[in-house]
Amino acid sequence: MSDAINSLFEFLKSGLTLLLDGVLWIIGKALFLIFDGILTVISTVFTAIDISSLLSSYAMDWAGLPPQMIWFVNAVGLPQGISILTAAISIRMLLNLIPAAFTRV
Repeated sequence: MSDAINSLFEFLKSGLTLLLDGVLWIIGKALFLIFDGILTVISTVFTAIDISSLLSSYAMDWAGLPPQMIWFVNAVGLPQGISILTAAISIRMLLNLIPAAFTRV
């Protein structure tokens, strides 16, 4: 009799374990899908706002640089690099606004 009860509880335990694993897997996939969608939208917005080379060309024209120097700076990708660094610093500063109690495990 006790073997039947033990096997019943083992069966219920394994079924509950499989059910909880499945639920957690679904929740993880749903959160990943939401987070991936948000990051895709943010990436698209940053890509659409790429005016760094345009602004730097005007700034260098106003600074009186020769056209060859302006072409070289734009060919190297210096304006894009500056915009990437500015975005990274901005994101880092925004992340600093989140209290450490929520980000530390």
